[in-house]
Amino acid sequence: MLALAALVCLPGTASAAVSLRADRVVVTTSAGRAVIDPDPFRITFQDRRGRTLLREVPNRLPEGRPLPLTRDPEPFALEREPDHASYSPLGVELGRERRAQWNAGFWTGNMLFSRRFGSAHFAHRALNAVPIRHGVQLEVSTSSRRRLLVRVVGDVGGAIRVRARLRDAPGVISMADSFAARRGEGFYGFGGRHGTVNKRGEKLYGWTEQESFGGRATLSGGLALLPTLIRDGSDYTLERLNTKVDVPAGIPGGYERYLAPTGPNGAYYPQALFVSSRGYGFMLNQPEYSRWRMGNDRRGAWQVQVSARELDYTVALGPTPAASVRTLTAINGRHRLPPAWAQGPMLVRAAAVPALPGQPAPETRATYQAKIEQDLADMARYGVRPSAYAFEGWALLDLDYVRELIRRLRALGVRAVVYHRAYVSDDALSTQVPGDYQATFSSGYVATSRPGVPYVFGSNGGAPATLLDFKRKRTLAWWKARLELLLDAGADGFMQDFGEQVQDGMDFADGSDGRTMHNRYPIVFHRVSRRIADAWHQRNPERDVPWFFTRSGYSGRPGSAAFEMGNFPGDETADWSTGSGLRSLGADMLNRAVGGAFGYTTDIGGYVDLLTGAPDAELYTRWSQWSALTPYFRVHNSSLNGTRMPWAYGPEVLERWKRLAALHQRALPLIRKLWRKGRRTGMPPTRPLWLSAPEAPGAHDEAQQWLLGPDVLVAPVVREGARSRSVGFPRGCWTGPDGGRRFRGPARVTVAAPLDALPYFFRCGKRPF
Repeated sequence: MLALAALVCLPGTASAAVSLRADRVVVTTSAGRAVIDPDPFRITFQDRRGRTLLREVPNRLPEGRPLPLTRDPEPFALEREPDHASYSPLGVELGRERRAQWNAGFWTGNMLFSRRFGSAHFAHRALNAVPIRHGVQLEVSTSSRRRLLVRVVGDVGGAIRVRARLRDAPGVISMADSFAARRGEGFYGFGGRHGTVNKRGEKLYGWTEQESFGGRATLSGGLALLPTLIRDGSDYTLERLNTKVDVPAGIPGGYERYLAPTGPNGAYYPQALFVSSRGYGFMLNQPEYSRWRMGNDRRGAWQVQVSARELDYTVALGPTPAASVRTLTAINGRHRLPPAWAQGPMLVRAAAVPALPGQPAPETRATYQAKIEQDLADMARYGVRPSAYAFEGWALLDLDYVRELIRRLRALGVRAVVYHRAYVSDDALSTQVPGDYQATFSSGYVATSRPGVPYVFGSNGGAPATLLDFKRKRTLAWWKARLELLLDAGADGFMQDFGEQVQDGMDFADGSDGRTMHNRYPIVFHRVSRRIADAWHQRNPERDVPWFFTRSGYSGRPGSAAFEMGNFPGDETADWSTGSGLRSLGADMLNRAVGGAFGYTTDIGGYVDLLTGAPDAELYTRWSQWSALTPYFRVHNSSLNGTRMPWAYGPEVLERWKRLAALHQRALPLIRKLWRKGRRTGMPPTRPLWLSAPEAPGAHDEAQQWLLGPDVLVAPVVREGARSRSVGFPRGCWTGPDGGRRFRGPARVTVAAPLDALPYFFRCGKRPF
């Protein structure tokens, strides 16, 4: 029997009151309540009016069941085999798991496969409940005869936090919870995911992963190159994996959605959080590998499963999606407002990279310096005055030249941006100071495979590499000296690259292994750099706070968003694709924005051009238009064929780019105002229609439009050759920037979009720029 008092209330705690009765346990916060049915065990989450927002599925699996050998994920995330997922409150898998990661080349750190087997068990009934600070702890029986300890407590903003673990943990390979999904319910967020904004019907993995490429040219050519890409230094080959990749029929999403090798939802910047169209929000509070089945294998339910011995999640109780965005971002963090110069037009001189890992570096000090000098001459010749100029290959150059270059840029009114990365290698990417690899290796600054032995893997540039261990004091001192070297030389900011390469077998100085550090690593990495930059700024108050932007990231308490001022989406392909080209950007920006990552900065033109070729004039123009009414406007492209600056396509394209740069500058006061407000409320400057205008036609699935605040609607062209596009207008009156034709929403209208025009609209009577 449930050993409970008749009624116990704890109003003295700041975040929750608890009511204990024999037939029900209730934890009440300022935003709502969690109602726990003891027998059979089940949790229901309600808002303050008593409306049910979220409820665990009923327990129809009172007995344990076998877990057959399950590959989840399969190699290349092909999703051909069943998951054997069991839907019941608080599921526990007991058994064995073996998994492997890519350990060389472009995909180092990405999950290759997981194989597990054993038995699945579930929460059965609560045996007792005792009040604890801010909530209640329950002891719950399971079908395995082991008992769960379940804590349900108040959390930030009146949310409810649930933590569960077995008393006897050996043999646990995963824990899960499963919830009912209402008809028409949408799931939004999950960080920098491509393809769609509504993840209903999809499966996602929670793991930071790099260099996932899509698009017809890249997939058809790239998958043929797989044996070459993975043979050097990898423990696995296509033959050993016994995996055949068929294009397009054999890949989820086909050419349009699939990303090789991680599947359609692979991401550099995943977030383990989402917001439901029903008003609640959900956040996983732990860093281990997670699987999210969002109605993909069971229509009326969704499930989160984590490869860990405990489960820890928070439910934000709305009552509206905007209220849950506010709560989740208060926990996860919100991007800091950057200095104004960082949001102006920026030109980036990338260092050329080899076509494949292991090939020699195509860039030398002489060639790179010559390109910089040519850029400066062309800027003067064509009348282009960017707000900032970035030179990623500074490590190739003599430090005296770097200082002089920064001085010359400053005299022109142009800020200088440099480059740093998380791994250390004398590879062919031309961004590492010569000698760094040996120095950090021999000095013990890096993650280890066992005490005193550095963990060595194959870098993206084809050479041996190590990963900096930011939990070591001497590593922090080395990193501080490196950042301050460039800041003292006059640099105003830097790209902070990589951070996805943590392997399971790595050990870190704080006792973490790769399983718990992989997703945490970007948080640790970016927090360290933020603290160094802030401390430097306190000593140099006459200078702006140093700006940096990142690639990798993850959610947490707080997540990496709390320490960043911007993210780039990773290495986009120079094409129009939804997988990783121009059409991938909208979903990526909007999905991460609702998790607090406001500062989205795409590479105008697309970066990866191995199989697509450099961007042509039309793609370059449309990409520039896409960026004009976003937080940043940054030219960075064509890694193999050489950076295409705005003047590379002739006077017509250059004039279009200049007009778009001017439009971006005019919009910046509004963007910065919205960003400041977002710092307080969590509402991003770039807002998805499902959040801010759900009445607009197609709003719940719209990934190619957004609102810039409440009064500006942006609808860029993202299809090759298109000279018009369909626009879904929110409620009210809207007009183009010329004040001519008016549109009455909600309605869907096809509007003209010639190559020199970006479709955007103001609410009638409003003209914020």
